[in-house]
Amino acid sequence: MQEKIPKIISLIFHPLLIPSYLFISVFNMNSYVSLLIPTTAKFLIFSLVFITTFLFPLLIILIMKRRGLIKSLQMESKEERVYPFLLTGIFFFLSYYMLKQIQISEVFHLFLLGITILVFLSLLINFFSKISIHMVGIGGMAGALTGISIRINLDLVLLISFTILLAGFIGFARLKLKSHQPIQIYTGYLLGFLFMAGIYLL
Repeated sequence: MQEKIPKIISLIFHPLLIPSYLFISVFNMNSYVSLLIPTTAKFLIFSLVFITTFLFPLLIILIMKRRGLIKSLQMESKEERVYPFLLTGIFFFLSYYMLKQIQISEVFHLFLLGITILVFLSLLINFFSKISIHMVGIGGMAGALTGISIRINLDLVLLISFTILLAGFIGFARLKLKSHQPIQIYTGYLLGFLFMAGIYLL
C-alpha cells in the first residue's frame, strides 16, 4: 500500500507523457501562440505529438519487454535503458521534424527540439551514471514554461509553481520506490530545467 501511491504518481507523470502535458498547457494559455490556432488544428497537433512521443515509444518498449530485451518497464539498470532511450529520441525528433513543417509558433518547435536533445544527453549520461528521467522530464517542463513566460512576456507564475510542486511529489515518489538516489533526482531536475529554459532564452 505504501508503494501504491508513488507508483501511481510515477505512472501518471511518466516522462513519455510530458510533451503531451506541455502541449495541453500551452494550448490553454491566453496568448497569441494558442489563440491563433483553430480548435481542430490543436486536436490534430496534439494527436501527432501524443502518438509520436508516447504511443510509438511505448509500443516499442512493450515489444522489447516481450522479447526479453529489457527485464521490466521500469528499466532499473543502465544497460536496459540504452535502446529505449535511443529509439525514444528518434521518435521525439520525428515529432519535432513533422511539427516544424506546420506554420505555428516556434514555442512548440523549441520544446520538441529541446526535449529530443535532452533524451540523447540522458543517454550519454546513462553510460556513466544513472539519472532520473522522470525528473529530467518534469524539470524540462518547468524550464520550458519559465522560458516561454519570459520569451512571450506572459504571466505563468501559477502554472510554473504548480509544475515545480509536482516535481517535488514526483521526486518523492521515485525516492520512495528506491528507484534513485537523491543526487540522481536533483541532477535530473536541474538538467531538464536549466537546459529547457536555456533553449527558450538563448
